[in-house]
This record gives sequence, C-alpha cells and structure tokens, in this order.
Amino acid sequence: MAQPIRQDAPPVDIGATDIGGVARSANGPEGGVWVIAETRDLGTRFAKIVVTDDAGRFIIPDLPAAHYQVWVRGYGLVDSSKVSSERGQRLKLDAVIAPDRAAAAQYYPAIYWFSLFKPPGAEKFPGTGANGNGIPREFKTRDQWLDVIKTNGCGNCHQIGNYATRSVPPEFDHLGSSVAAWARRLQSGPGGTTMVRTMGRLLTPDGGHLAALADWSDRIKAGEVPKTAPSRPIGLERNLVVTIRDWLDPKHYLHDLVATDKRQPTVNANGPLYGATELSSNTMPVLDPVHDVKTVVDVPVREPESTPSSALANPVFASSPYFGREQVWDSQVNAHSPAMDRDGRIYFTAQTRPPAEVPVYCGKDSPLRSAQLYPLTARPEGFSQNSRQVTVYDPHTGKFTFIDTCFGTQHLNFAEDEANTLWFSNNTQGKNAVVGWVNTRRFWSDRDAAAAQGWTALVVDTNGNGRRDEGYNEPGQPVDASKDTRIPLGLYGISASLLDGSIWGSSLPHPGYIIRVDPGSNPPDTALSEVYRVPLPGYGIRGMDVDRDGIVWVPLDSGHIGSFDRRKCKGPLNGPGAEQGDRCPEGWSFYPLPGPPLQGDTAAAENPYYLWVDQHDILGLGANTPIATGNQSDSLHALVNGRFVELRVPYPMGFFAKQIDGRIDDPTAGWKGRGLWVTSGNRTPVHIEGIDALHPGAPGTTDATRSSPLVVHFQLRPNPLAH
Repeated sequence: MAQPIRQDAPPVDIGATDIGGVARSANGPEGGVWVIAETRDLGTRFAKIVVTDDAGRFIIPDLPAAHYQVWVRGYGLVDSSKVSSERGQRLKLDAVIAPDRAAAAQYYPAIYWFSLFKPPGAEKFPGTGANGNGIPREFKTRDQWLDVIKTNGCGNCHQIGNYATRSVPPEFDHLGSSVAAWARRLQSGPGGTTMVRTMGRLLTPDGGHLAALADWSDRIKAGEVPKTAPSRPIGLERNLVVTIRDWLDPKHYLHDLVATDKRQPTVNANGPLYGATELSSNTMPVLDPVHDVKTVVDVPVREPESTPSSALANPVFASSPYFGREQVWDSQVNAHSPAMDRDGRIYFTAQTRPPAEVPVYCGKDSPLRSAQLYPLTARPEGFSQNSRQVTVYDPHTGKFTFIDTCFGTQHLNFAEDEANTLWFSNNTQGKNAVVGWVNTRRFWSDRDAAAAQGWTALVVDTNGNGRRDEGYNEPGQPVDASKDTRIPLGLYGISASLLDGSIWGSSLPHPGYIIRVDPGSNPPDTALSEVYRVPLPGYGIRGMDVDRDGIVWVPLDSGHIGSFDRRKCKGPLNGPGAEQGDRCPEGWSFYPLPGPPLQGDTAAAENPYYLWVDQHDILGLGANTPIATGNQSDSLHALVNGRFVELRVPYPMGFFAKQIDGRIDDPTAGWKGRGLWVTSGNRTPVHIEGIDALHPGAPGTTDATRSSPLVVHFQLRPNPLAH
C-alpha cells in the first residue's frame, strides 16, 4: 500500500515543541500512514496523531513538555516498534509491512469486521411469527430488523466489530457452545437488562440474532477476515491533527460534552470541557485542555433522599468479565446533553427530583397556559430514563441551579432570539410527546421556573385552514376532517433554524421522522407542526441538526446522511393526511456513507449516532458542513461538496463518537486557534484499545491499562507539514 514518492524529499523543518521526521518501510517511504506520539507524564492519557505526506514525512506540532513514545500505524502495516523521543527531535521510523491480510486486518475499523455478519435475508420479511417464517410479526421489513441491530438497538450503546465484541471473553468458554457463550455475555453487567430485552425481540426458532452472533464470532475465530480493506487518508484527510485525552475512569461511561455556545463559538475560549455521564455516575467530568488535567465535580439533585437511581432499572444479575458484579452504573442525576450559554453557564438535561413528584403548576388548574391546554401529570414510579428536568452549573461560582420542568428532557438547543430560549426534546412517544422550552432570560431575572417554561403538543394543520384551532383529533381515534390532528411522535434530536425561527427534531419510530414546529406568536396556542417520514433508501434516524440555510441534516442506519430542504416542497404541506408524514418526498436527498456493507446490502454497515453542522466553519472544511459520527468507523464523516472527508482516529481503536462541539479559542491564530471537540461515548469504555494492549485494538488487562472515555480534538492544518 506504499505510495510512489520522490526519493529526494528534503527533511522536515521542526520547532522546539515539535517532533518530526520520516517513516519508511522495506518498500520505501510510507505516505498516508499515521505517526503517534503518546505520553503518560501528564494529568491524563495524551496522544497526538498526524498523517505522513507522500514522502513519508511528518511533523507532530505543539507537544506539551513530556517524554514520548512514537510509532507508526497504518493500513497495510503492523505497528512499528515504539521509539522514545523528546520534543525538538527528528526521527527515522521503521514502518513494518503486514506479513499477511489477517495481520493487516487487526487495525481495520470495526465496520470491516461487522460487515462479515449475516443478518436474515430480505426473503424472510415480513415476519409471520413462530408458526410461519419464524421472524416476529413486528418486523415488517428487513430494514426494521437492521435498525434494531444497529443504532436503535445494539449499536447505540457500543461499537460492533471491535476486538472486544468480535471475540468472546474466555470466561465463557466453559459453557460449551458459542450460542451459550453469547447468551451469557449479553446478561453481563448493568447493561444486561437492556441487552436481554433487545435480544428477546430478535429471537426466532432457528436462534435468530443470537445464533447469527455466534456464527459471526466463530467464523472470525476460525480465520475469516474482512473482504475489503480501508483506504489510507488522502487529500485533506492528511492535514488532520488529532489529539487524544481521556477523562473520568474505565468503569463509568460518558454520553456528551460541551465546550462553548453553539451560537457564538468563541465563548469559553481555552476553557474547560464539561461532560455528562448519563446513567453511570453522579459526577461531571471536567477536562482542562490547556494544562492537560482531568477532574470531576459532584452533581447534586434537589431531593437526594427520595430521587431514584439508575441502578434500579439496570441491575447487575450476571457478572461482567471486567468488573464482576460491581454496580458500575449508579446515578441519581442521569445527566444527558449539556448546552452552554453566552455567559458560560452549562445547562444539563438531568434528573433533579423523583419522577412521581410532579409540580402543581403542571396540572390543568395551573396559571400556565401550557398546562391549561395540555396538562402533564404522569407520575412514573421508580427510575424513569426520560424523566429529566434541567440542572444548570455556573463555573464562575461553582454553584448549581435547578429548573423544574413539567416536561421530560433529553436533548436541548438554544434559539437565536432575545429570550435566549432553550428548546428541549424528550424522546417520549404517545401522550407525553411534547416540545418544551425555557425562556432563560426570564428565568435568570427572577428564578421563577414555572413562569419561564412552556410546552406544546405537536399538532398538524390537517383541516388546512393555516392556523392551529382549539380542538384536535387524538391519535388512533376517529378523524374529524374539520379539526387539526395531534401526532404522538416524541422528538429525539432538536435544533433551531436561523432561517425562520422554526424548531426541528428527529423522531425514532421506524423508519424515522423529522418534525418541524413553527412556534407562532404564542406557542402554547399557536404552535403548528409538520411531519416528514424518511423515505427509502433511508431509514433508522437518531440525532440531527439544521444548517444556517434551514436545511435539516440527519444520520441514517441505512448507511447515509440524509438532508431535507423544505424550500423544495411543491405541494401543500397541510390538509387531510398531512399527519402521515408523506408530504414533500422531493425535499429529501441521500448521500451514501463510505465503508463495506452487510451481506445482502449495498450501503455501508455504518450506524451513525448523531450529526452536527459546522455552521461557523470552525474546522476549516467550509461553513454549514454536516458532520456525522462514524460509530462503526472510528471516525467522523464530513460531507464536503457532495463527497466524504474521513476524520479518522486510528489510536486507540474503539473511538465511538456521541457528541460534537466546535470552539474557536483564538480567531487570529488560524488552524491552531480552533477545532472540534468530540467525546467517545460508548457505554463500554473498557472496550477501547488499552494502553499496552496485548493485541491490536484489545482492551487493557488491568485497571492501569484499561481505557477511560476519550476526548478527541480534531484540527485541520493547511498541509501535512504545517506547524
């Protein structure tokens, strides 16, 4: 895989804080491979990674003072020996050609191994039940089955195909068969409840998904390797500088992070990053990227004596190969997405009280107009995943503030308005499917949580009169053509459009929907919704974002990024049947993601979890660049002029992006003053390649070598040798 290059390329020019040199193998200089400099001398695991140019030359710029181990990793190679180095040194690194395909494949992203998996063929659908073709009746199409084994089932929590998942832990060898071993491993740890429940949906008389997993890992154990190999970085991909740090610890996963105000990305310049740990812990991880120090802050709940813990819904009923029967998920806070305002305050969707203790102002006798029109009085018992409210942290004072919302919260985004309105999704289908908001300007003026909040049911103008009327049809009830219609689709991702002030969100029920909410002049009374179902070839939606031209971008399990441009719609978007979501198929476009497909498919076996639009050209690929998380590919997928630029993380393998944030630390410093910050948010951080792993991509073997969650900083310099 070596590139033809000039043999007389001049040596690199490095500065006092750089490490540079050339990587050569027996075939000559190696272009498009990675050079990694890692140290354990700082307050966190730290590695900086660059790509070689055509002549095999590299410059790793701006390294903090430390002692480094430097080596070469690349497709078609095996890892070179690690060389000790200090800053300011030039190195000649001996890249090592892989002896065979099997050795080379150990460094491929998980998607290449996952592509060996054999799901049921299209002829098996629709399912007709145990007495028919064996596939459960709930699965009408193969796409629906794939959606469950990918993002909206298995793949939303962990990467499938990395070393830890494609090999069965030896602790289960005594069970005598691979099917039994897989059945046992799926019961392990606090995630066992969810895994067993999901597998129950995918069982068939011939073993279903459980048997397919056993067959997959058996074939790999017997020596089967991916049929195709990934390409080395080319073009702009060689300009990437990736910096890896870890935070928290191997036992507790992270979901999200925040670095700045999305609307004004110079806020919190050079400041700490703040993480959300969801079900795993009651702490907020904090990373200082200037001093390379990680800390944690304890996050309170308003009612600690009675607020339930996530452990209630995630019991450990079978031991984990890594942590035994330890209850490593135990959180009252359940902090999910954070967002930062222009004053640097951080808003988390987080549990602050027992779900059953609903405030009086949420009921129909409330003075709140939202409650009068659509009271929210459901009282879940015990722990409820989406029964979150809002917790605010002020880094300047170190104090927390609670905003008790009637609606549950999941994701959040600020509108660009005078009220600094913060909009919330709640990912709850059915009766509690609402969109909520907090007027943060009002809240900080008097701390009155009730007066500052509002919510609305999602109502579609099905009578076609152009406005929202007082009464509406309820889902599943006889339709009155003279009324509007409420839809029961809860929002998952949420984003505000600068184009017209509308709010957009994604909704997960198969095949996936996007929903537009026009708040109107008085949202509880005037908000109208539009719904658009994802058409084929797309399916399997999760997160989403809107660019500054009002175009909606979504990642799809079908192996695409999808876009929806409402300006392309030709027919009426309201009127009878508009609640079905079939209006404006002409508004959709699909862009196939890179990577190999599953057997029987043509699109990539990717399950992108989230998507973020670089509205301000922070990375340098252009304003309004949509960037999807490459959860199977150790990467981000950036769509540039209709083609994908792969922002890949080759080390440690197992990078599983959850949330992206972009920040400008110094507008005058060029590429060095800006970049993307991304958290690796799989629920099994221990699956990430450990320090001194015994096998490429393998977990560590001790607490000292196991990986913690990662924070990855992506920067794009003008050429591979810029410093």
